[in-house]
Amino acid sequence: MNQIKEVKRQLDAVTRAIDALDADLAAGRLDAEAHDRQRAEREREAGRLVVSLRHVQREARAREAERPEPPAGAGPRRRWFGDPLAMATGMVVLVAVGVGVGVTLAGRFGGTPGAGAPAGVPAESPAAAMPGIELQALRQAVEREDAPTQSLLQFGHVALDQGRLDEARRVYARVLAREPKNVEAITHVGSVLYAEGNVDAALAKAEEALRLEPRYLHALWDRTQYLFHGKRDYAAAVKAAEAFLAVVPSGPDADNVRKLLAEARQKPR
Repeated sequence: MNQIKEVKRQLDAVTRAIDALDADLAAGRLDAEAHDRQRAEREREAGRLVVSLRHVQREARAREAERPEPPAGAGPRRRWFGDPLAMATGMVVLVAVGVGVGVTLAGRFGGTPGAGAPAGVPAESPAAAMPGIELQALRQAVEREDAPTQSLLQFGHVALDQGRLDEARRVYARVLAREPKNVEAITHVGSVLYAEGNVDAALAKAEEALRLEPRYLHALWDRTQYLFHGKRDYAAAVKAAEAFLAVVPSGPDADNVRKLLAEARQKPR
């Protein structure tokens, strides 16, 4: 458990560092070029920490499953996710900077438009990684009118992963009613549209998000997938893939995009 706490501490520190960079840019203490470079470095670090966190959590669950049951009459073992309020709060960290790209995108958005949710939730998707008690706590949190925006986003992502598209759409709409320029909500509305088979509208949402935040990783990824798989516009997909790799030059998602890029370059245009 100490290892889980340490990774979470590091991830929280990176999140706060990203917030500080954004604040420095807004206050004029940092120029745009330095901000973009340093933010990209922090986002890559956060992505690595998310992967590490899920790895140590899986190991902890495996060790827990291997432990013998306590003797009859013994008190129940305490689990790391025993406090629903703490769990709902903790889930916010993973979406605070949109760093889920590195471990969830390939499973969620690489398929055929109109197919709905994937057949089975991807192994590393928010829905698969979240124990049922955490999901229950999160659902209770978003039922409140004043639910935190990040809790709404996290719940919307889980609903999307599970194929509950109308529910996901409603939650993202609540976010956008508060924050019309929330790029995470805009991008995921596009994900809902793509799952419904509306490729052009989905692509328009990815482009809208990128006009607001040109380096937003999730929208860069989605645009590449929509152009390649949905539109079969391979010339545009090449440019989109190159734009993604300019921001994410290494890692599992970069490897996937390089494969797609190589395939797109072989396609007739």
